[in-house]
Amino acid sequence: MAIHCIKCGVVGLTSSKLADLDHEFNGFQWWMQFGLDKDILSQHKRAKGFTYKKIKYKTYPLVVPSKQVRYRYRHTKLTNHWIKIGVRKRKGVGIWLPIKPHKPLPHFKFLKDSLLLKNNKGNYELRLIFDLPEPRVRTKNILAIDLGERNIATVCDSLGNVAFFGKDIRGLRRHFAWLRRKLGRKKLLKMIKRLGSKEKRIIQQKLHEISNAIVKWAKETKSIIVVGNLKGIRKAAKGKVMRRLVSAIPFHKLTQMITYKAKQKGLQVMKIKEYNTSKICHKCKRIGERKNQGLFSCKHCGMQYNADLNAARNILNRARKQDFLVRVMAYAPKITKE
Repeated sequence: MAIHCIKCGVVGLTSSKLADLDHEFNGFQWWMQFGLDKDILSQHKRAKGFTYKKIKYKTYPLVVPSKQVRYRYRHTKLTNHWIKIGVRKRKGVGIWLPIKPHKPLPHFKFLKDSLLLKNNKGNYELRLIFDLPEPRVRTKNILAIDLGERNIATVCDSLGNVAFFGKDIRGLRRHFAWLRRKLGRKKLLKMIKRLGSKEKRIIQQKLHEISNAIVKWAKETKSIIVVGNLKGIRKAAKGKVMRRLVSAIPFHKLTQMITYKAKQKGLQVMKIKEYNTSKICHKCKRIGERKNQGLFSCKHCGMQYNADLNAARNILNRARKQDFLVRVMAYAPKITKE
């Protein structure tokens, strides 16, 4: 089974619906933070101590049990999708919320417990969580990814295709770090906070674009995705500057995005040790050297090559040597897609 989270904006609320929803949502915050019952439904109070860890002064998403949700398709001017949830002020009746999902809704028999929250603009949003049957693609190729500081993802596959992703992320990180230092000297702490949220949104969008492109590539070529395991890279980085650069690049977040998006498409993601992949020549398999951050040179066979691409090809060769395709097919569940 694969988890799908669909964002739905709650639109066109009347004043009475908004007041009833505010009562339930704000009452849930009092219950979670201080244990005070502001007369909310017991089904929402059950979340305390079970779904969340208690963090003071945090705004908690309201848990909406799947058994209490009703869906209705109505062709109206406002929206075609309506969701009914329970609130205390309309106990036994519920409240119908007009929603606009960001992508098509699957069958509601797969719906799990969902979340109601407020976005940065103070508007309500629903996160509908579905646990859908996981498809399986019969893989024929390997797509290898080297995660690096210069290009966050250098990709090559067993068909000979190559691509570089995320070269601008390092520049964005450096730009925002420079702005924070500049504002810090002027003691503009509020602006620094706003700047941090802006940087997070931009980087998040970039990572989504990169992960979408990689998963689409893997699906079209029917490939398993092999990612270098960077566990411990921050400790291994030498020098203050290098540690700062490595810490600024969101390797783990990109790997997570690729993993869950690939799972939704029926593709497998496997990790492989990256030890010495940037030092070994992919052609003659002997130790070479990086003349600079972007150039790998082998003194044995005389090859000069892009350093990140050399590491990606080493990952691809290791995956072939360890028979990743055979292992995936041997342990994979029943194939549902060709």
